[in-house]
Amino acid sequence: MKQFTIYTNPQGTYEAVKQGWSWPAFFFDAIWALVKKMYALGGILIAIYIILAVIEELAGINLLGFIGEVIISIVFGIKGNEWRENNLTSRGYEYKGAVNASTPEGAIALYMKESDSK
Repeated sequence: MKQFTIYTNPQGTYEAVKQGWSWPAFFFDAIWALVKKMYALGGILIAIYIILAVIEELAGINLLGFIGEVIISIVFGIKGNEWRENNLTSRGYEYKGAVNASTPEGAIALYMKESDSK
């Protein structure tokens, strides 16, 4: 079981964010950021990757880009879910609580079941 925080917006849309390490953010950093509607972060990351590629090409140092990409991936894995929570809050979502579940969908269903029984 994983711990998820639940957020909802005024339209009644629910989002569940897993706490801790984010494997999707680690492996797919820029794409993950864009899919999660963190467009500025995704755009900045793409620009950084382009700059690293240009530096590699001009300087002929292939290791520099690799090290940079690994560092970025680790930072995204560690901070990704926290950034996602901040993004949801900035987009008008409100924190509702935390639940333990196996999947985000399960976390939302469990939260809704628990809130209906109150």
